[in-house]
Amino acid sequence: MDNDSFIRQSELKIGSEVYLLSKRIRSQEQEVTLDVSHMMTLEDELSEEEDQKDSSREAFDANLENHKLSREQREHIRAINVKRKRDFVYLEKVNGEIVNILDGLELHTEVFNAAEQKMIVDKVCELQEKGQKGELKRAFTARGKGRSTIQFGCCFNYRTSKAGNPAGILKHETVDPLPHLFKVIIRRLVKWHVLPPTCVPDCCVVNIYDEGDCIPPHIDNHDFLRPFCTVSFLSECNILFGSTLKVKETGEYTGGSYSLPLPVGSVLVLNGNGADVAKHCVPEVPRKRISITFRKMDELKWPVWYTPEPYLQGIQPLPYELKSSGSSNHQV
Repeated sequence: MDNDSFIRQSELKIGSEVYLLSKRIRSQEQEVTLDVSHMMTLEDELSEEEDQKDSSREAFDANLENHKLSREQREHIRAINVKRKRDFVYLEKVNGEIVNILDGLELHTEVFNAAEQKMIVDKVCELQEKGQKGELKRAFTARGKGRSTIQFGCCFNYRTSKAGNPAGILKHETVDPLPHLFKVIIRRLVKWHVLPPTCVPDCCVVNIYDEGDCIPPHIDNHDFLRPFCTVSFLSECNILFGSTLKVKETGEYTGGSYSLPLPVGSVLVLNGNGADVAKHCVPEVPRKRISITFRKMDELKWPVWYTPEPYLQGIQPLPYELKSSGSSNHQV
């Protein structure tokens, strides 16, 4: 074989290898780009220090800079695509007057994608395990068909305790602070126009339901401001509303007027009549479920040891209008 033939054959071989290598790189880049676009998750928001620690990720992100949306753009797109329903109506006679008992109720769906939901559920399972080991200050399981709960940010009683402590915030009892992941969730809820910046939550309760568990009819204590919200994970369930809602001796609910499904990854905001006129309850759930209820304490009820969390100060909603969708029935 003469030199020219050898050179041409070598060039063809090298060219073929370069083509295959570049094709493989393009394929990998496309996969990672899809991952980056899909994973505008809480992990992206959790901490900029993670990005700073991982220099290889920074380098790769720099190479893809012209091929993907920025974090701000992705957040904008996801926020404006949250489905929001604010027109709930159910009319009941309350104190002799016809009242929309659901006024002030809002349901925001698709707030958390599947990857984010898994991250949050994994964290809750980790916290539940710590609680079972006695490593958390306020974690317990209700008797009968209750549910497991973990309190963060403040310690409170649902009702007057056997020791005589009243229902509401216990000012002299300490409790674990909000986990960082939960503070990131709160920031999203405010930034994405789910909760107003005037009522940023500073505490929460995690509810872990096994099949058959429930929450009895109640109106949330006024040691907590309005609005407050509940985020749902793992499985869909119904929440029941009614101004005369109560439990019969048989364990069945009576007076429940309106049943609302809570999809996974959704946020139910309670305000106005929906928080203070209508009682609400969660009947026995058909399968395991997790919810996190975020609330803001009345400043007059702050525990003596409480200090506002700097990470939750000065949060501003994203600067654009968001649309509502959906409708509901008018009934008496």
